Amino acid sequence: MMFDEVLGMATLCTENFRDGVRDSFGASIVADVLDPILKEIDSLRIFNAAFQQQSLSIDQTLADARTLQFKDSRWTQ
Repeated sequence: MMFDEVLGMATLCTENFRDGVRDSFGASIVADVLDPILKEIDSLRIFNAAFQQQSLSIDQTLADARTLQFKDSRWTQ
């Protein structure tokens, strides 16, 4: 999924930056900027997965309702 790729790239960039940090300013960038961005991307990834699952469930319910509607009206497809 898109957010999985984004999280992977952001994690890699953050780890590369973290490996090069040698002072408190660099550490504050990691703690105050990069780590919160990673958490937000992960939250979006989780939200997107839940949204996709709910969307599939709704699509299945609609398909079931259409099948019942055709049966009730004695239509054939």
